[in-house]
Amino acid sequence: MARVVEYVYRESVVHQLHPLSKLAWALGVMVLALTFNHVYYLLALLSSVVMVAAAGKVLKDLAFVLKGLTLFGGVLVLLQVLFFHGQDVLFYLLPGQHLPVSREAVLLGVAMALRMMTVVLSFLVFLATTQFKDIILVLTEKLKLPYDYVFMFMTALRFVPTFMMEAVQVSYAQQVRGLPIDTGNPLRKLKAYVAVALPLVLISLKKAERLAIAMETRGYGSGVRTYLKEPSIERIDWLVMFLIAVMIVVAILFRLQGFGAAGY
Repeated sequence: MARVVEYVYRESVVHQLHPLSKLAWALGVMVLALTFNHVYYLLALLSSVVMVAAAGKVLKDLAFVLKGLTLFGGVLVLLQVLFFHGQDVLFYLLPGQHLPVSREAVLLGVAMALRMMTVVLSFLVFLATTQFKDIILVLTEKLKLPYDYVFMFMTALRFVPTFMMEAVQVSYAQQVRGLPIDTGNPLRKLKAYVAVALPLVLISLKKAERLAIAMETRGYGSGVRTYLKEPSIERIDWLVMFLIAVMIVVAILFRLQGFGAAGY
């Protein structure tokens, strides 16, 4: 789980693309996922994201999170089945015609699950195939976002895997010392996790202090920032961004004509 937001080095066509074109692809996938609500359209979009992950040779690295997204999608389907009641009832969960399961509820839940999986997986593919320094460069130099906010966001994102690994290590260390963490009632577990949370807070403060010292010694904010290497936008990148723009326009036109609308 800790490698979900980490860059995975591979020799692939997706890795060689400019970060701006990959960001445009991820945003385009999100727009397409929000444009359509039909199950078949969303399933086709999710399949395309999976094929991009396979082309980038990161599908195996994201297999674990894909399983987690599938489980979470099942929860969304279950919630829709329990709380959304349509006209076309398929069957009843309880005897006596209680808790009806309608076709509209199932399709709506599946559509929501597919949309969530598509959007999340596309951005995870973007993060797995793009180095953090290149993402910062694109957001600041190409999109002209404030460097301080971009650096803060990307630093927080970068420390997510480290924080998760340290949480596991602290948990193991406390269990070795005889502290039961995964046993007992929920209240006892909550009290036990205080012994894990306190060291994590202290470790996070120490890392923040070291990061601040490292930034000061490197002259952060002292002048105009320069970059050792800036990735150039090639023809293939312009082609990818052009195709994404065309797909978005065509998708919106199709949606206005009534295609891809399930009408739950």
